[in-house]
Formats: sequence, structure tokens, C-alpha cells
Amino acid sequence: MATLRFFCATNFSLSIQNNAKLDKKCITQKVKNIVNTVQFPSISSSSSTPLESLQRGNWVKLICGASFEDVVDIRNLTLVYTLAGVDCIDCAADASVVSAVNEGIEAARDILCGLRKPWVMISVNDDKDLHFRKAQFDPEDCPANCSRPCENVCPANAISFQQKSASQILYDNDAPRDGVITERCYGCGRCLPVCPYDKISSPFSSSI
Repeated sequence: MATLRFFCATNFSLSIQNNAKLDKKCITQKVKNIVNTVQFPSISSSSSTPLESLQRGNWVKLICGASFEDVVDIRNLTLVYTLAGVDCIDCAADASVVSAVNEGIEAARDILCGLRKPWVMISVNDDKDLHFRKAQFDPEDCPANCSRPCENVCPANAISFQQKSASQILYDNDAPRDGVITERCYGCGRCLPVCPYDKISSPFSSSI
């Protein structure tokens, strides 16, 4: 069984990072233009179902991650991988995430008529599964002279330190926040050993 692990660590132009969120219709139109220009063959155009792919042993699953909750990226990844013919999309057991997956599937089917629908699989927590943890730390505890290796090592761009003015800190509640962006963190644990001050923890959460 072929399992495609794509934990949002991608340089693909449709993977929107942090607060740079593009309009959904704009993204869909860009993808549609690419499809019409390149005219690539989609394996989804075949008559085989996900079950038949599974029986043949060439079943492909996109794993968004049990803890990954960035609905914009999930919708865009689903759109692209549905066009590519993925058999299954695995995502977090969250209503907004599942909705984003379904929205991406329908957007792909609007671009290419006749695309088969991939299965949608949700991941639920079973005791202390590493996929259900989130990194956390208080950025106020970070020394000013820290080189912040956690920010550099994070493959999901889920750790951010913004240079904010005093007025932003006091008055702007919508200013980008420091620390872990929980929606993007999928619990890989790469940040834990690199913190020189041992400030980062990754508690398990049964609520994820």
C-alpha cells in the first residue's frame, strides 16, 4: 500500500503560510488555469474506485495529519491531490477540517468534471498517540538573545516570532502572535531537543 505522507512541509505555491491567505476563488481559478494550460492526465479519470486501488495494492493516501488544523492549507492540498487522483484523504477529527476537505474535493470536481471522489478518513485519538500532541511554550519566557532554533527547525512554519511595536502589543489584538501557531503544529517534536533552555513541552491532548 502506497501511503503519501505530506505533512504540509511543502514549497508548493498553493500552500499558504501564516497570515498570507489568498481568496479561495482566486486559488481555484489559478489551479484551473494551470490544469487547462498543462492538460496533465489525472489518474482520477480512470474508472477504478478507491476500493479497487486498495485491492490492487496501489492505493494512495494523503495524510494531512491528526493535529494539523490549518483549514486553508487543508482545503488547497485536498484540491490539488484530488486532481492528482489520490484515493483517500486523512485529516483531523474536527468539523471545520472535514468541511475544508469536502470543499477541496468539490472544488477539484468543479475544475475537472467526472473526477471520482476520494475517501475521507478521520484520525481519532487512542491514548497517547504522538500524532495528537502539540508543542507549546510561553514566548515571554524566551531570552532575548536566544537564536530561536525552534523557529528554523519547524517544517510546518508553526513557530513564529514577530517584531511588534509597543502599540501593536497593547492595542492590536489581531497582530500576529508569537510562539506556536497551534493550527499548523502537527506534533513532529523536532523543536523539543533544539531548545537551548528546555522551554518547549508537548503535552498530549485527548480533545484533539
